[in-house]
Amino acid sequence: MNVKFGLPLAAAALFLVAFLPCTAKGAAKKATGAEAFKMYCASCHAGGGNKVAPNHPLAGSSQLDSIVRFKDYLSSPPGHMPYYESLVKDKATLEALYKYCKTLKKAPGEPA
Repeated sequence: MNVKFGLPLAAAALFLVAFLPCTAKGAAKKATGAEAFKMYCASCHAGGGNKVAPNHPLAGSSQLDSIVRFKDYLSSPPGHMPYYESLVKDKATLEALYKYCKTLKKAPGEPA
């Protein structure tokens, strides 16, 4: 490497390594409820349903009675439902997801 460019290049790399993570973390955009639903839930709960247990749709579920109950349920999910630690620990995204799930409506003919 040419010494003329080596020192400035090393200084620039050091700056990026030291300061870029701080600015990137602060600028990170939080997921909306709809985005979180699409990322974590939609594969099994599209439209508020439940592909694994159709008689237990997400829409209107008692697990949506409160944010505390919702978080508790997601913290220890049943059966094949995956546990998403990052979602449960991210208060803003969890609250956004909860609010979004509360807007889901049961399809006509779905069990109560």
